[in-house]
Amino acid sequence: SNILAPLMEAINAPSIAANVEAIAAGAKPTFILTKPFFDAFVYMGGSGTTICLIAAIFVASKRKHYRSLAKLSAGPGLFNINESMIFGLPIVLNPIFLIPFILGPVIISVIAYLATASGLVPYTTIVIPWTSPPIIGGFLATGGHIMGAVLSAVNLVICFLIYLPFVAMAERLENKAQSK
Repeated sequence: SNILAPLMEAINAPSIAANVEAIAAGAKPTFILTKPFFDAFVYMGGSGTTICLIAAIFVASKRKHYRSLAKLSAGPGLFNINESMIFGLPIVLNPIFLIPFILGPVIISVIAYLATASGLVPYTTIVIPWTSPPIIGGFLATGGHIMGAVLSAVNLVICFLIYLPFVAMAERLENKAQSK
């Protein structure tokens, strides 16, 4: 996300500004895809929604080094800082973890878009700090609407379920490699 940040900012900054102007004028916001949208509903725990990977490791892994890394990463992960997971696990150049790292955010982006477009969740109209914790960020970005928090929670569960089989698979492969 840091590599694409300048491009995304060029697209998202005018979108959130237009939503804020629309509300100030008494009109309905028109842009769904804004920086707060991604911060609140997609990049929870950092790029790749890695807070869900941390949770999946706690649930599905018995490997000491995975669990130790998850413990060290949980605190920063709550504030969307995930470098320890990305480089410590590693996710980079690891096809097992790279698949859910990319697939999860794509799926929850579509879910968040559809939930917003259908009117289930209000448009994001408040710029929140990128370090806003999951669920709280969804609540704040939608102007204090509970459905923003609910959408964040639903997306967390979905991404957790996406990561779960990959954590189990990585553990099985590592066990198999060590038994040889």
